[in-house]
Amino acid sequence: MTSYSVSEASSVICKRDQKAYGSGNITSASLDPFKLATDSPKYAHFYYGVRIVTGSEKFAGTPDTDIYVSLVGSKACTGKMKIVSGWFSTGISAQYHDDLLVESSADLGEVLVVIIGNPANWVISAGSAWFVDFVDVHDLQRKTKQEFPCYHWIEDGDEISFTERTMTLKDVKNNPVLCRQREQQLEFQKARYKWEPFEDLALPSGIDVKVKKLPSDEQFGASKGFDFLSTALASKGTVMFKAAFTEIQSLAHYEELATTLGAPTFSSFEFSRWTRDEEFGRQILNGVNPVVIEKCTQLPPNFPVEANLIEDSLVRGLSLEDEMKAGRIYICNLKVMDGLPCQPGWYCAAPICLLYVNKKKQLIPIAIQLKQKPGSDNPIFYPTDNWADWLLAKLYYQSASTQFHQIATHYLPCHAAMEVYSMGTMRNLPDAHPVHKLLRPHFRYTMAINTRAREKLICDGGSVDMTFAIGGEGRKQLMRIGGKAYSIHWTNIKRSVKERGVEDPNLLPGYHYRDDGLKIWKAIEDFVTDILNEFYASDEDVKGDSELQNWANDIYTNGFPGHQGSKQGHEFSNTIASKAQLVELCTLIIFTGSAQHAAVNFGQYEIYCYSPNAPPGLRLPPPTVKGKADMQTLLDTLPDKNSAALAVAVSHMLSQFSGDELFFGNFPAERFTEAKAQNLIARFRKALDEIEGHIKERNAQLDVPYIYLLPSRIPNSITI
Repeated sequence: MTSYSVSEASSVICKRDQKAYGSGNITSASLDPFKLATDSPKYAHFYYGVRIVTGSEKFAGTPDTDIYVSLVGSKACTGKMKIVSGWFSTGISAQYHDDLLVESSADLGEVLVVIIGNPANWVISAGSAWFVDFVDVHDLQRKTKQEFPCYHWIEDGDEISFTERTMTLKDVKNNPVLCRQREQQLEFQKARYKWEPFEDLALPSGIDVKVKKLPSDEQFGASKGFDFLSTALASKGTVMFKAAFTEIQSLAHYEELATTLGAPTFSSFEFSRWTRDEEFGRQILNGVNPVVIEKCTQLPPNFPVEANLIEDSLVRGLSLEDEMKAGRIYICNLKVMDGLPCQPGWYCAAPICLLYVNKKKQLIPIAIQLKQKPGSDNPIFYPTDNWADWLLAKLYYQSASTQFHQIATHYLPCHAAMEVYSMGTMRNLPDAHPVHKLLRPHFRYTMAINTRAREKLICDGGSVDMTFAIGGEGRKQLMRIGGKAYSIHWTNIKRSVKERGVEDPNLLPGYHYRDDGLKIWKAIEDFVTDILNEFYASDEDVKGDSELQNWANDIYTNGFPGHQGSKQGHEFSNTIASKAQLVELCTLIIFTGSAQHAAVNFGQYEIYCYSPNAPPGLRLPPPTVKGKADMQTLLDTLPDKNSAALAVAVSHMLSQFSGDELFFGNFPAERFTEAKAQNLIARFRKALDEIEGHIKERNAQLDVPYIYLLPSRIPNSITI
């Protein structure tokens, strides 16, 4: 056991009582009062009540009878006290609290640290991990109660220590016991959470699980793990079975595949919506890839749009140049896809799409070029072209966007970045640190899902390689390009919409991702500001917090290394110089792991289940001439049945909430025990409820409601 600078008193557990506490959100205040007391107190002895609350998660209890608890006070400590005693005693049960009466030969003083140990036991090591929610300590002399949040799995061979209050290092600098506890905890965490660089792919680093398995604190809960596996297997098996008995002879057969796992919330194929220009524009703004569109003030030199060919689309009678000056012309340029290799028999474009806000306040495409280099073999397509030519042009754009989205919009800036933030936090900020408590709910399951993704989805021969035209080598190249260009501010919606020139709702109406996202960003920013103001009085407090500075430097140096010529840190600073900077970073991290991921993930089934709407790959090269396409050309171009079926299965799996999902603002783990902080959390929830109401009121007026940023549908963290 870690040694502390206080003497050890002779201490024993003289009584133990176990009681089930039922289900629901359990807090210290919701439990029955502590009632154990000694019948005959000994002279000059001191008595403490200890309540250990085991989590309700399946398998949270432990059969191990060697587990122990120790209290470290300002005057003395107890040493190890074995919780379970007797030959026929049982271990600890899930959804129970264990009440212990501790007798000590000395006054411990104020209890500062609780230690729980789970000694290595080769006989019953399997399944002996124990999840502790929190521990209450009652000083029966002074009639005081302290709450010690834990919320850790205590694995076989582990010893975990935790403290009562939320504190920065400045708050404990004169307390050697608390300083030692923080040092010991971070030593333990750094040994468990080791960086693995992904230099070959120029990606942010992740957790190294080659030597030691993923820490229990990061693994899926039992129900989540089962949900994930069963959904994946059932989805793929059902759709591939359907595909085996389907021959693609018309668009209707793609619809049959798309509905194999149930109709999506919104059907792009219903009433042939997917063929309409206004639906194409709606998906640019409010589909799963809403971060590509930019205001166009000047055409790129490699995009020689003929102004006279788009006059019919510019319904206000103004020239293209005048419409650009008025702020009604927008562009999506997927140049990053240029030159990516494809699998044999598959093709991917690198398109440029010009869009216009018409009098109906709809965003519609008015010109599409499928390759980056202009020329006679690279025509620009217009809405006035043959219907099949125009529809094919939109298909090639959507197919490129689909593949770009999965790597450069979804995995890299959300999944990969959040793993970095989680690693940096677990390695450098002790549990009692306010920034740790603020961010921790937004890391739940992220390392677990990322580890699965690297094993099954984005690995060599994984589902992404099998589904997308660019295949494995193209995926790797896209990762390298994206990884080198990546900035943490890609998911800063406040900054992103300004940089892309799309912040004005009067010029670009109907951009619900922007409107809802900015409201949520503001609510997070206000909450973060309020919480941090409780613990940092000035910029000097921030600069003087060495734990916080170590956090920033570790993320900068090891989390976002400068692979293959990319910028070190990817705009994450190696120092935190002010409260304002810290507020922005914490807001960014919380928004990225919750709202941003929800916006770019949970609409995948609606957008991708019907391959003609957003094909994962195309079987004919981009057309080099106009006027030859027809329905048969369309069918020959679209994915084969197996690829279409796999897209259905993968998009369905990635769009599901799990049975144990925790939605935004719901923090059942009560890490902040301070009344002021709990009031601020309640205020945050109220702000989210108000946003929910505004979104629902707006959605009631829409043909296609935008639901992905309803707070009630935003998970706290990336769990899929």
